[in-house]
Amino acid sequence: MNLQEIPRQRWREYLDQFSRAHHDAPAHVEMKSRASPDTCQIADLPLLGVSDEHADDETDQILILLGRAKDGNLSHTIEHPVHLRSAEWNDGYSGALEIESEDGSKTTLQVGPSQQTLPPGMITDGVI
Repeated sequence: MNLQEIPRQRWREYLDQFSRAHHDAPAHVEMKSRASPDTCQIADLPLLGVSDEHADDETDQILILLGRAKDGNLSHTIEHPVHLRSAEWNDGYSGALEIESEDGSKTTLQVGPSQQTLPPGMITDGVI
């Protein structure tokens, strides 16, 4: 996966676009902290959206919202993000975000397959 850094001034616009493009797609979220070798994972919940909640230096956050209407929602907040990196596949529905906090913790959001592969049944007309 080839991640590209998203400039801070484009975070809100980019996350809005990412949310629209991947809304309701099955998502996998992994959180890694520098303080602990353990990781926390959330898998196979539909993505409702990712938003930049930057109002001022006190409330600098990125919010990931997952869930189903009938089952409720699950949110994960990344406090004081300093880096936003993204990868988008050309299959029309896969993508990834890596969000790094100032404390060194990283949250990865993966939508679609983890490999840049074509989905089953995709018609390629002999060209791969």
